[in-house]
Amino acid sequence: MNYSSLLVAVIVLSALIYFLMKQTRNKGTRKNAFTGHGSSNNIHSVNLELVRNKWSEIKATRSNGASGMRNALIEADKLLDYVMIQKGFNGNTMGDRLKNSGDAFGSSLNEVWAAHKLRNQIAHEVEHDLVAPQVKKAIDDLGVAIRRLGVNI
Repeated sequence: MNYSSLLVAVIVLSALIYFLMKQTRNKGTRKNAFTGHGSSNNIHSVNLELVRNKWSEIKATRSNGASGMRNALIEADKLLDYVMIQKGFNGNTMGDRLKNSGDAFGSSLNEVWAAHKLRNQIAHEVEHDLVAPQVKKAIDDLGVAIRRLGVNI
């Protein structure tokens, strides 16, 4: 091995170690200014047009009988999850993100949890009885949660 190859190898290894150390150091210190949670690598701007269009679809869909309400609740839950991800909430699942939400939802956190649990029951239980007022309230509660995150729908 000649000296120039050794020198190049040392420089490459030094650069690699430097970047790995820098990345590791930044991982623990990045916080989302909105929630105090999450890594700034996960924060993207919320596509407001997408959210508003989706919310309009959800409102229209929920008036299409039982299947429409079921689909509207599932879509509203997914929409809140999208906004939470874009706002930088930590967690692998929506449940994890809700657990890590701190006071972002204020006093409505219990309603958001109830809506998410109802969505899970509807999505996963074959014989779940659909109670229209309960589903409509859950959808409305998810809308309130989206607004609490600063998205005007």
